[in-house]
Amino acid sequence: MATKKTAAKKAAGPGPVPAPAPAAALARSCRLHGSFIYQVQPTINRYGGIDLTVAAMLRMQMSHAWIRIHGTQAYSAAEKQRIRDLTAALRTAGIGVAGWGWCQGSVPLAEANLALRESESLGMTDYVADIEQGVSNAHWTPQEVTAFCQRVRANLPGSFGVTTFGLIDWHEPGLMQAALPFVDFFNPQVYWFNFPNQQMVNQFRRPDGTRYRVNEPGEYMELCIDRWVRLMGGTPKRLVVAGQAYWNEGNTQTQAEAKLVQFLSGWNGYNRVAGLNWWHLGGGSAMSHAMVERIVAARLGQKNYAP
Repeated sequence: MATKKTAAKKAAGPGPVPAPAPAAALARSCRLHGSFIYQVQPTINRYGGIDLTVAAMLRMQMSHAWIRIHGTQAYSAAEKQRIRDLTAALRTAGIGVAGWGWCQGSVPLAEANLALRESESLGMTDYVADIEQGVSNAHWTPQEVTAFCQRVRANLPGSFGVTTFGLIDWHEPGLMQAALPFVDFFNPQVYWFNFPNQQMVNQFRRPDGTRYRVNEPGEYMELCIDRWVRLMGGTPKRLVVAGQAYWNEGNTQTQAEAKLVQFLSGWNGYNRVAGLNWWHLGGGSAMSHAMVERIVAARLGQKNYAP
């Protein structure tokens, strides 16, 4: 993510209507439990070294890491070497690694080529494009999303996904409909803050017609999943949802920690998604010690995720 922003960014009653099962298998680096890694060196510093970073991920039963491999430009040789070193340690420990990068929409085919080139240079076969319309002046049209995704899909050997807003109805859903034929999965950024708010509860209903509850993180997760299932319709792709393990942008560390506890204790919809990951692993205002310990206790690697 360019910088994470407040996205406007256990349901009661009958369960949600399941979507038809998508066909293509996902790489291990894009399934089950994991985390984004935003900046490699600050993340390593947060845990005290590469080995300790990997050990923390294993304690949290993480099976994948998504490492940022480019912004609007390629990284320096020194930064690429840091990425290679961390990637090698993660893979040795059995943790799958995919690359992700910020996609601005300025020159879509050049950006697709950048993503492919950096993935290949870092030995990564799986890639996640971060497309967030309007954030940091990013701008896309459906035609540009189609061109970008078509180029990546035709040349990427592994799994390909797009990470974007959680409540997709509020963020030009036509852009993600344009990506739908080309991706293997979507990664809705379900950063719950104090969502669902009253406007969301008034506007949307569950598939069974009942209301969502205000200001409950598990309810926001259900709302976002329901809207993505509706968007994809009869040609669904898997969902790997991103939860909130960071603070600021409208909440304090204490508030974010309390919301994470509420989510982990109140949501059990793991069979609706192929994976759950977090923004982000650490460095700056993310993944506090208390969050790590709560995630460890939740044993998220043992949940019944969708195949």
